[in-house]
Amino acid sequence: MLTQSLKSLTNLFLQQPCPLCDRPSPQALCPSCWAQVSRCSSQVSSHQPAPKALPVLAWGSYQGALKRAIAALKYEQHPELAIPLGQALGQHWQQAPLTRRSPLVVPIPMFIEKQRERGYNQADLIAQAFCAHTGLALVRQGLRRQRATAPQFSLGVEARQQNLAGAFSLGQAFQQRPQQPVLLLDDIYTTGTTVQIAAHELRRCGISVCGVVIVARAVME
Repeated sequence: MLTQSLKSLTNLFLQQPCPLCDRPSPQALCPSCWAQVSRCSSQVSSHQPAPKALPVLAWGSYQGALKRAIAALKYEQHPELAIPLGQALGQHWQQAPLTRRSPLVVPIPMFIEKQRERGYNQADLIAQAFCAHTGLALVRQGLRRQRATAPQFSLGVEARQQNLAGAFSLGQAFQQRPQQPVLLLDDIYTTGTTVQIAAHELRRCGISVCGVVIVARAVME
């Protein structure tokens, strides 16, 4: 009994504030906030576009608690949130995969200076959790972001394409063309410009791209 009491007391001190509500939680998000985040997952499904376009599998809708969680992950130094989000995306993939083959998972890269400033690439962290859950192979350096770009959310469709033109190049991991298809992974999908340009670069180099998995898809008005 004494040992159990000491263990419970230790766990209490080990609990950290939930990034969304500040209540103590042994997990990355408290149960209440995770329930709110999870409710966003039922509002969006996979999308199979026209031939030659990218199939998209999104776990949730970019609004409400899920939008706040992604903001905390990216801008408020909460990299631990990538774990539950990546695991949830992995569960969604297992229920509705875009392909029956085992693709190589390539996270969308950040420009090196921006990643140093933030301390991590949130897409890479999500991909680690996604691959740990699904068993798919993670290829961190499949793509390289070779120049800085302006934030996409502030730009229109045409400006987004101009902003990202030539932004990606083939990474060191794909100096020899892989036999497996590539599955791109990112945190947010708005117009799809980023992943489309990334996929175009891979395909230009003779690498097959089977689709993209996204934590949250923006709700288009």
